[in-house]
Amino acid sequence: MTDNPTIRIASMDDLEQCVAIDAPNFNIFDRKKRRKHFEEMIPKFGMIVLELKGIIVAYATFDSDWFGCTFLKLVVTDLSVRRQGLASQLIQYIETHFCPSGKFFSSTEDDNDSSKRMHLKQGFTESGWLDNLPQPHREIFYFKKLK
Repeated sequence: MTDNPTIRIASMDDLEQCVAIDAPNFNIFDRKKRRKHFEEMIPKFGMIVLELKGIIVAYATFDSDWFGCTFLKLVVTDLSVRRQGLASQLIQYIETHFCPSGKFFSSTEDDNDSSKRMHLKQGFTESGWLDNLPQPHREIFYFKKLK
């Protein structure tokens, strides 16, 4: 595991670093959509970042009033630091600071095996799925009851 990460609420000053984390995975159109998502989430305090040595290497976005519960929208880690538990640290931070109802939901596409394993490792249970979204695969929903 990586030493001394700092997790904090994102600010608009973090926008470019967060977009850069996704850059290898998206074309310019998708990066613009992701930027718009960040611009919507940051003012609502719905985005956190994880820094190592002052550089943002991971982020998560969430909605803390999704049907009265918290819903994890995205968790992304830079390719250079994957598989070091940073996504798990972001999830645990959201659980601790932004889940007043004690009900935590998330989802992932059915073909994203690493995300499905991460959810199960974090104590989520499969809660259902949704077909017929614009994406090619069904969306699997997860639930975790916090203490």
